[in-house]
Amino acid sequence: MRTEVVVFGRAPQAGRVKTRLAAAIGARAAAEAYRAVLEHTLVEAAASGFPVTLALAEPAGPDMEWAPSPGVRVDLQVGGDLGEKMAAAFAAHFAAGAEVVVLVGSDTPRLDAAMIRRAAEACGRAPVVLGAAVDGGYVLVAQRAPGAGIFTGVPWSSPRTLTATRERLTFLGIGHEELETVRDIDTGDDLAAVLADPALAGDLRRRLEAIVRMVRSKG
Repeated sequence: MRTEVVVFGRAPQAGRVKTRLAAAIGARAAAEAYRAVLEHTLVEAAASGFPVTLALAEPAGPDMEWAPSPGVRVDLQVGGDLGEKMAAAFAAHFAAGAEVVVLVGSDTPRLDAAMIRRAAEACGRAPVVLGAAVDGGYVLVAQRAPGAGIFTGVPWSSPRTLTATRERLTFLGIGHEELETVRDIDTGDDLAAVLADPALAGDLRRRLEAIVRMVRSKG
């Protein structure tokens, strides 16, 4: 099945990303940490072997020189709340010919190519696949064409996001599979927990540890 990956994210600009993390380590360090994880996510998405689109929540600021790696298409998210934006992304990619779309967040260090491929494979058995997050949300949602209205009534940025999505799927009579639960980085505690994870990828670990050292040296 023709599979595409969509990464939902933002340009890694200080003051415009990871405000809760910024409260702990400062806006510039938070943006650098986010950039490290975003770039790691894009590399892993490309390594899955599927075409990759980075869907930005908003255009980059005028002084933002960052760009994703070559081969990554860049779009802007459209719609209202997060659910409407995800629904629009699925609809657009299905309309363009994708048979499976794996939509992932951009702040999950443990999300890798293997997880993306498992999600795509699971869509051959179930029409929806979810990758749960430690905080009660999810870091990945995959659907098989034509997709379904699974986000209606779901509270976003809530400990009930995943539970409400499961309830919505049950209401619609749609079966689903779930992948392993992983952690995204929203707070200083999340960053510390990620760095304590022995399975964290080496290159990403070095970048994040360097950011933490920089913050401590200025503290």
